[in-house]
This record gives sequence, structure tokens and C-alpha cells, in this order.
Amino acid sequence: MSSIRRDIAVVAFTQSRHTAEDAGLAEVEILAPVITEIKEKTGLTRFGFTCSGSNDYLSGLPFSFVSALDAVGAWPPISESHVEMDGAWALYEAWVKLLHGETDTALVYGFGKPSQGDLREITTQGLDPYYLAPLGVDHVSLGALQARAYMERSGAKEDDLRA
Repeated sequence: MSSIRRDIAVVAFTQSRHTAEDAGLAEVEILAPVITEIKEKTGLTRFGFTCSGSNDYLSGLPFSFVSALDAVGAWPPISESHVEMDGAWALYEAWVKLLHGETDTALVYGFGKPSQGDLREITTQGLDPYYLAPLGVDHVSLGALQARAYMERSGAKEDDLRA
């Protein structure tokens, strides 16, 4: 069995300004300056692979990532993928493609705008619709259940989990 070895590096990073209130911008309006800044920092106008991570439930419509491609510039056609979750999953997909030599450059971004609704209600909708969503659990209550299971399995106490 041969092992694959390629050096892979993050060469530029930027992010939008985060605010507690809705600034009245659509996701693509938030994303466009970020993509422009990355292109300026890297000197690249096209990437071998582009991967985004976002949550359709946050925007309230299916395939919401398609509008984000307006900020990226998808013409002429690009090699593009989207993962339903966040930028960490998008980074993983790009890393695998880079590791295997399918591409030499990748643009990875994650986006979402949770100010459009009640985040705890929205995250519940992304769960299994038959067993979990009807219970009304969300990211906070699932985290609490995970913490409780860890404490019971490991013998840790609540104070052990506080940072």
C-alpha cells in the first residue's frame, strides 16, 4: 500500500465583520468582499477547486449556496462543490482533493446568516425529521446530552467541563 504525501498549506484567510444585529445585507453581499480580498491576497483569480459550506435552513430555502456563487464568479464554469454544514466540512473536502492531487489550488469558504430567524428553532429543523426534530432538540440541548453522556461514561464532573 502506497501512502500519499503532499504538502498542503493555507496561504490566505479573511472573514467578514461579525455583528450581533442584522446589517441588512444578503449573504452574497457579505461574501463578495471576502472573496475579493482572498483573490487579492493570493493573486489568483481562478482556483482549481471551490468548496463552500453553509446551512440551507438558515436562509430558509433549498440550494441557497447557488446564490453565493455570484460572489465567487462561476463563469466560465468552475469545479465547485457544496457541503451542507459549515466551512470545516468544506475545508476537509478541499483537503482531500488537494491531498490526492486532483487540484493544486482551492478556494474554501463557509457562510451563514443566523440573524434571519431563531437559531435554536432553525437548528432543530436540520435534524432527523422522524426522531429528533419532533423532540424539539437543538444544538444547545444536543450538546448538553453529549456532555451528560461523557460525564457518565468517564466519571468527569460538571466542573471538569468548564473552561
